[in-house]
Amino acid sequence: MHSERGTWKDRWTYRIVAAFAWWCRRLPKKWAMQLGRGIGLLFYYLVKKRREIASDNLQIAFGDHFTASQRIEICKASFINVGKTCIEFLRFPKLNIKNIWNEVTVAGRENLDAALAEGKGAIVFLPHFGNWELLSLVYGVLIPDRAKAIAFPVKNDLLNTYIWRHREQMSLELIPRKQAVRETLRALKNNEAVGFFADQNAGPEGVFVDFLGKPASAARGPAVIARKTGAPLLFSLSIRQPDDKHHVHISAPIHVKPSDDFQRDIEFYTTQMLKQLEAYIHKYPEQWLWLHNRWKTQPHSD
Repeated sequence: MHSERGTWKDRWTYRIVAAFAWWCRRLPKKWAMQLGRGIGLLFYYLVKKRREIASDNLQIAFGDHFTASQRIEICKASFINVGKTCIEFLRFPKLNIKNIWNEVTVAGRENLDAALAEGKGAIVFLPHFGNWELLSLVYGVLIPDRAKAIAFPVKNDLLNTYIWRHREQMSLELIPRKQAVRETLRALKNNEAVGFFADQNAGPEGVFVDFLGKPASAARGPAVIARKTGAPLLFSLSIRQPDDKHHVHISAPIHVKPSDDFQRDIEFYTTQMLKQLEAYIHKYPEQWLWLHNRWKTQPHSD
């Protein structure tokens, strides 16, 4: 009985999302972005727990650099960015390989080309910044049939299929988290680029590095696989512009030079990726996902 109720609930959730998305795609962009702004603000005011996490994170990252009122404004702007990103995601079917460039500019395409020219594939470190969902489309267009990304499935199968279809509509292929290592190694062998969203809390099995002034558990995967395979590491993100267009940045490749200290190597190259993210967070603090409990896992103190 419980599973039937779950299935019924899943079906209705999917139908509501699909109907809302259909309506969003019929709005002019300006109206759609106003709707996204409103949804973000509503989420900010209604979800106290996430609002408090965002505020606490800003305090950790910036200390007294911002006043209390400035922190509130950055928090609100961050929630608004999430709201706009959700609406843009639902409008993805309006984009194609030609008109996407009306919404997106790219800096560093040559860095991606240079990395792949080495023939070992590329590992792309991606943060939840700007409109991070847009990166799946951009990379799918930049390197057709050679872009993959690790993704966590959502529990609602209908909704999961719907979300994955949106992300894969420009040739990028998603790799389920459970198959991440095997499929990533296969993709790199085929000289493909694999994206990892690796800026969030990685739990007890992560590697602890300094991030914005406090120890943070970070995903080991990108640095470990780069060290094992020789694939270059790239850092890439999408920056929202004042007119709600997007600028995608692709960094110069970083090559892992293995030493005889495995743990130190992983810490060093993971830190290099996160230092690049820090620079963008300082420049555009409202565009990072502050509502995630980034510093939840801390090293055990003896």
